[in-house]
Amino acid sequence: CYAYELDGEIISHIPADYNRYCRVKPLYKTLPGWTEDLTNIKTIEDLPQNCVNYLRAIETITNTKIAIISFGPDRKQTIVLHEYFK
Repeated sequence: CYAYELDGEIISHIPADYNRYCRVKPLYKTLPGWTEDLTNIKTIEDLPQNCVNYLRAIETITNTKIAIISFGPDRKQTIVLHEYFK
C-alpha cells in the first residue's frame, strides 16, 4: 500500500478518527514479477530487470534507499547495495 483514498482524496496516512478510517481504501501498485532463479546472483546488475524495477519502486514509495537484499539463507546470497553500517 503506497497511499490511501478517502472520499476521493489521496492521503498518505490512516486517519485516527474511526468514522473516517472506515471509509479509507488502500491503494496498491502492481508491478510485473520475474521467474528467473536468483540463487547465484552476485551483483545488482545480475538481477532481472523486473526485480530491479521492484526494488526501485520500494525505494521511491518509502523515500529510503535499500541497503541490503538477500535471496536465501546463505551469506553468499546477499548483496550490499549501500554501506550505511560502516
